[in-house]
Amino acid sequence: MLDHQLRVFVTVAEKKNFSRAAEVLNLTQPAISQHIHALEEHYRARLFDRSNKKVELTQAGAILYSYAKKILNLHQEAERAVTDLIELVTGKIAVGASMTIGEYVLPRLLGAFAQKYPDVELAMTIGNTAMVFEQTLEGSIDIGLVEGPVEHAHLQVEPFLTDEMVLIVSPGHPLAGKSHATGEDLEPCTVILREEGSGTRVAAENALRQLEVIPSRIIVMGSTQAIKQAVEAGLGISFLSKWTIRKELALGTIKPVRLKDINITREFKIIRNRTRFQSRACDEFARFITSEEVIAALQARA
Repeated sequence: MLDHQLRVFVTVAEKKNFSRAAEVLNLTQPAISQHIHALEEHYRARLFDRSNKKVELTQAGAILYSYAKKILNLHQEAERAVTDLIELVTGKIAVGASMTIGEYVLPRLLGAFAQKYPDVELAMTIGNTAMVFEQTLEGSIDIGLVEGPVEHAHLQVEPFLTDEMVLIVSPGHPLAGKSHATGEDLEPCTVILREEGSGTRVAAENALRQLEVIPSRIIVMGSTQAIKQAVEAGLGISFLSKWTIRKELALGTIKPVRLKDINITREFKIIRNRTRFQSRACDEFARFITSEEVIAALQARA
């Protein structure tokens, strides 16, 4: 019972609203209030300051919140450990992926994994590399898949797929007719980049450094789709993963341009928190997406 009450408490604290917490937990608002009241009676402390619009944690509530998160995480780890004892690949895996992987690679991986292990419940979160890095460290996701550089003493980092970055332009751009482009060709161009914290941003900046290019103008956009549309419209040029541009290349709405004497590649990486318990399902997922058969199938599609 206390475990359920703590889950209700954490949800209210994160949603800052009793009604929204009730919707998430599929409970009535009076039931939510009853659970919070029971916790306040148990700990003999007021946990929330309530107003008409939202609720805020009191000092006592903030202390309980930090412990409640740890308790719920430990409870989840205990359930996974017991499940593993009966040697069934079951349970839930929370996977976080940076944007390119999450939108263009991970759905195929999850689909194939779900066919092989139908009893595993899969949850996916997509954000930039910085967000996935933080969530893996804090333990809100079990496995992260990122395209940007990551390093931390608590993280196990393993490359699983090689990616190629492609220079793309609109069909009407002066570079579209060139067989190869040099750094000098790129100097006068407007370059469209992703936001800070993005692995694609890091890879594009590395490409510009290798080409010794300082763009005349830089435009920042928050998604790969927005960048592709901007390039199609002739707003500028960009560097994007080969995984993201297959449809546009087939339709001819953007053109790839080879770089003279240089190929821009990077590694997609699996990151896991080595200080946290890893279920058998997580281990099987990591093995699955690094298997030669799965990698070969992905590369063939690319």
